[in-house]
Amino acid sequence: MSDTYPMIALFEAQAEVLDAAGQRTSLDDAIVKLAAWMGLTQDQLSDDDMAILAEVGAIMYRDGLARRMGGWAK
Repeated sequence: MSDTYPMIALFEAQAEVLDAAGQRTSLDDAIVKLAAWMGLTQDQLSDDDMAILAEVGAIMYRDGLARRMGGWAK
């Protein structure tokens, strides 16, 4: 794993595992998993954690919407 971005390396390794297993989870599936997990753990997460995760979810949602619409969502 990269010393600078170990979580990026973790994401890459997990993506390879999913590919090897033939897993075709979509961006929408990831958004649902993130939202469900955030809902279950909101009492344990700080406000800063929730804000960052909500931003990540928003970016994923926006990108997914753009893909569904065949262009860039505004």
